[in-house]
Amino acid sequence: MNELDVTYSAIDANETFTDALKGNFKELLTIFHRNFAGVSLEDFNKRIKGMEVKRGNKYITKDAVEYDPKKNVLYLNEEKLNTVDAKHELMYAVITMISAYDNGFGIGSKEKLKVLNVGITEMLANFLVGNECDEDE
Repeated sequence: MNELDVTYSAIDANETFTDALKGNFKELLTIFHRNFAGVSLEDFNKRIKGMEVKRGNKYITKDAVEYDPKKNVLYLNEEKLNTVDAKHELMYAVITMISAYDNGFGIGSKEKLKVLNVGITEMLANFLVGNECDEDE
């Protein structure tokens, strides 16, 4: 079984996901893996099996989609999702999950390089799936 099939199985193992969310994760992971086949999805696979999805709002998360690696929770702010490119936002969260470790994610540790991580993750999401909201500006 190749790594992407292992990832699909990990996504399917999470019984709390809707079929639509599973499909979205699979599509985005396929795009990511096609462009970055050398990046291991092993940690993502471990996290996705037990990840919870919770409804967010402007009081819980300012972003449309936000991943909390400490709680292994993906917050979806549906109000905000209707005003942004949802595919871009979910890809951003997927990249964050791929780069998650222990209680953080991305480059560096102890939040020292958080701004750099946010910028690079945003650029990667734009590269992989674009951002239709930017086209209107």
